[in-house]
Amino acid sequence: MLPVFSYQRRVAFSDTDAMGVVHHANYLRFCEEARVAWMRERGLSSTHYPRTDKVLAVLNYSVWHHKPAFFEDLLTVRLQVNSTGARIRFLYSILKEEIVVAQAETLHIPVDKDLRPVRPSPEFLKHLESEPWTETWLLNS
Repeated sequence: MLPVFSYQRRVAFSDTDAMGVVHHANYLRFCEEARVAWMRERGLSSTHYPRTDKVLAVLNYSVWHHKPAFFEDLLTVRLQVNSTGARIRFLYSILKEEIVVAQAETLHIPVDKDLRPVRPSPEFLKHLESEPWTETWLLNS
């Protein structure tokens, strides 16, 4: 089994709002960055647009905010993923020095260039079998 995937990024000034904290909408961007980094590290970039006509369309997302993050904070996004049928579920825990500042969940479905649902590629599905999964990972789910 593979280790839980982690992605790090430093909060940029442009990530903050007028109160000096990370704007709530940016947490979804942090999750997307982590998801793309996960695909790259796991060798799955060829299963996604622009290398194929498939893309993981977002069906739903939720973000829970626990603590603020500020300019220059180093954040770690821990990610886990599983699938049920064609649906692919990602869970994220965003930490600052091991303190959870936010958690998120995104639900995706692969679609083709005409935005019609398609099955995930066999390579993608096979890879998901080796990903770690803890059902109670999110504090709020």
